Parts: sequence; structure tokens; C-alpha cells
Amino acid sequence: MIQTVINAPRSVSTIPFRRKPEPSTPQMAVMIFSGEYDIADAERLRADLNRMRDIRRVVFDFTDVTFIDSKAIHELVNLHHYRAARGFEREAIVFANPNLRRVFGLLKLEQVFHCVSNLSDVVPNDNSLSHLYYAAPALGSEA
Repeated sequence: MIQTVINAPRSVSTIPFRRKPEPSTPQMAVMIFSGEYDIADAERLRADLNRMRDIRRVVFDFTDVTFIDSKAIHELVNLHHYRAARGFEREAIVFANPNLRRVFGLLKLEQVFHCVSNLSDVVPNDNSLSHLYYAAPALGSEA
């Protein structure tokens, strides 16, 4: 069953996703992140990223991320190396925050990851099978 996500972050509200993942590994998935990611969140971030490691096409939506430190970037790069060694497509990252995009540019990570400004640039709105996952909120993001 494919349906539009209701009450989702603004970046995904118009894109259809499967409601629940099927038992087999999906071919494409989007993971939504929000808040600030630093060394205190490293284990939680690693666990979330590991959920995506064997999916062919992966999109990380950082639209609502306000900060990431070097440890968070390290976890992303580690995931990329794992996936690249297995022949998977490079990961796409969606940025709304120009400061985060600038950091990735300064570190030359735009050559490692496919960096875009809009989720619609990397997720087709054509009823193709896409799965939606939410990362655990960063520790500083919890109410």
C-alpha cells in the first residue's frame, strides 16, 4: 500500500512512501534526521545509519538538521565506505541549512555524497517503491 505521509516534515509531505517496510530489503529508502548531531549522539546515529547499509539507494534528509560535528560526519563517511565496497550507489543528502552544505563543500564531501537542496531531486514522485525511516532524534533535540 502506497500513500502520502500525513504530518510529515515539509520535505517529504508530498512524496508517496510504503507505510511499513516489507521483510526483504527495500531498493530505495529515505531516512529523516532532525536537530543537532554531535559526539553524544554517535552510537544512536551509527545504529540508525546501519539500518540503511544494505539498501541499494539511500537518501538522508537533513532538511531539519541544524548542526553536525566531525564525529557525525565520520559515521556518514564510514557508512559510505561500507556501501561503496559492496557496489551500492553513493548516498544522497538533502540540505536546507546553507551552513551544513558549506561544511560538506569545504571538506570536499560533495564528491563523496550526492548533495542536493530538495528531496524531490533524488526521490521520484511516480509511485515507485520507496521506504521512509526516521532517525532517532538527536539528544539535544528531545523535548
